[in-house]
Amino acid sequence: MKTVKKLLPLLCISVILGVFIFSFVKDMYSEKTQYGFACGSEVKVTVFGTKDGEEKSKSAIDEINCLDRDVLSDTLSTSAVYKLNESGEYTDNSGELVSYINECADLISSCSKMTLLSKPISDIWNISGGGRIPSDEELVDAVKKADMKNLSVSGNKITLSNGGKMSFGAFGKGTVCEKGVNALKNSGAKGGIVTVGGTVGVFGKCGKSDTVTVGVRDPFAGAGEYFATVDVKDCYLSTSGDYEKYFEKDGKRYCHIFDAETAKPVDSDITSVTVIADGGTLSDVLSTAIFILGEDGLTLAEKYNAQCIIVKKDKSVIISKELEGNFKLVNSGFSVSAV
Repeated sequence: MKTVKKLLPLLCISVILGVFIFSFVKDMYSEKTQYGFACGSEVKVTVFGTKDGEEKSKSAIDEINCLDRDVLSDTLSTSAVYKLNESGEYTDNSGELVSYINECADLISSCSKMTLLSKPISDIWNISGGGRIPSDEELVDAVKKADMKNLSVSGNKITLSNGGKMSFGAFGKGTVCEKGVNALKNSGAKGGIVTVGGTVGVFGKCGKSDTVTVGVRDPFAGAGEYFATVDVKDCYLSTSGDYEKYFEKDGKRYCHIFDAETAKPVDSDITSVTVIADGGTLSDVLSTAIFILGEDGLTLAEKYNAQCIIVKKDKSVIISKELEGNFKLVNSGFSVSAV
């Protein structure tokens, strides 16, 4: 009987410890997902390994919405960009918009075919409203308005001239995705995946594996279908393509990605570009730049230590050599070469 009495405390400790270990393991691999909407796209935030994952994911979505609503949107009257476009000048007391402008301006300085003042171009094509083909006069005028020389920043004061109007349409999703990831990190989340349209941010321990397998969208199939997968860790992936926002006229497709030097939609043998980089804004800018520049843009990826996946209209795929061990083709209709 004494032996039994001695064993009881040990059994209790073992049971308690067993429950603790089970709870820890369960907590370590648990995941909570919340959905939202920002930058004209669905937002999905998944948090791993934390008891209050639902609260953390909701908070990250709030951060994303605030950045879109209060700073970057060119369609919401509450945003700094909208107010800047309306009046031609804006004093950014927080310095947040100025920091994003400076970051993007620095990145696109390597690509003269890109601009932060793309709104005059997108407006005359009106692709989101069904699309129209502007006159040559309108194209010439839009090129002048979209010139980066029409943007000046002095301290916290931002000024637009000669009809220039700002749009983060080509970079905003990456920027807000990065904001969401940082919000999760700051909340103490052990791992998470944030998706904003064509940009995905991954960090930390996401389940049992050290890496996350991400499907690469098949540009010739429906939404949710992929032709390959890539294993990634602690990075951002952004995809730019001609298969979602476009209109067709007389058998020709006009996509939503423009060449700032001509004010015309990009027309090439490339249908999508995916870039994997250390930052959300960086991956988003680079995917757009390489889509515009074509294979010549591969030097940009190298410059920023990024990797890319270029899909051509003939279903041939070019990937960065660094991706060879992590890239897996799952559709035999595509051919792959590494450079």
